Amino acid sequence: MPVERYSTPAIWLHWMIALLIVCAFLLGLTVDAFPKSWDGAIVNLHVLLGLGVLVLSGARVWWRLTHRPPALPSGTSALTNRLSLVGHILLYVMMFVVPLIGIPTLLYRGRGINFGLFQISSPFARDPQIFRPLTDNHELAAYALVLLAAGHAMAAIYHHVILKDRLLLRMTRSRSP
Repeated sequence: MPVERYSTPAIWLHWMIALLIVCAFLLGLTVDAFPKSWDGAIVNLHVLLGLGVLVLSGARVWWRLTHRPPALPSGTSALTNRLSLVGHILLYVMMFVVPLIGIPTLLYRGRGINFGLFQISSPFARDPQIFRPLTDNHELAAYALVLLAAGHAMAAIYHHVILKDRLLLRMTRSRSP
């Protein structure tokens, strides 16, 4: 049975965003495990990964709005369709919310962003009264995003393994010539 797949750009954006989210999240969790002298570089890498998520998510939303995704398998219930829609909307929202909270968090810590060829300095003085609650919200949002992504992955695996409706194959490249 042939599977209608997402377009190559949609697949590429999906997996790149997923990879960046996992890397940024793991780096955020382990930043204190690195030598103190690495702190600036590790935080900057975390920020660059987050900015990558933000930019690629913008591209993904644009692509999604301008290209119709493949239909869900026939026989998919209305409840499943609704849950899928809500889950995807929440994922998209959180892919923007997490980095958009992270940017002011960074800047109110008095840190800038080093892009290698150029740097952007923070326009703000270090202000713990602002960055501490922002940090807490950034962390909570990051956990929410990762939990949503895990639920998304588990749903795809459930469809593939239990329902055997080949839904998971829609987000993979075709192996056929």
